[in-house]
Formats: sequence, C-alpha cells, structure tokens
Amino acid sequence: MTSNAEIGPTEVREICQTDTSSEKLLKAAVQQLHLSARAYDRVLKLARTIADLAGNEEIMANHVAEAAQYRPRVGM
Repeated sequence: MTSNAEIGPTEVREICQTDTSSEKLLKAAVQQLHLSARAYDRVLKLARTIADLAGNEEIMANHVAEAAQYRPRVGM
C-alpha cells in the first residue's frame, strides 16, 4: 500500500475517485482559486487523506471543500 503523499500525477485520478458533486466542486475551485494542474492534484490528494481519516472509500464534496480551505492564500 502506498501513502497518499507518494501518489504520482498519473496515479492521482485512478486512486482518488470522486463522486459527481465533489467533481463539480473541484472544477469550481480550479476556476475560482486559479489552481494549476499540480495544485489540483494536491487538493485531490489531500481530499483523499481527509476521506481516509473519515473512513470513507470515496472522496465526498465535504472532503474536497476542506482540502481547498487549506490552500495558501495568494497575495497576502
């Protein structure tokens, strides 16, 4: 088993499965927060970690929302 920190960019989409609502939230975060592909992957991996800690196999919208909150603020 691999830790979430060791997941490479090609494995992120495979391992970090999302439901429809969490996918919509991720897309909104990309637009509103101007996330790069790398930042998108990092939010998704963090959401996977949060889901794991909550005991969920699937990443839910609340996991994505929490992960997006931890993104550093730009311009502060």
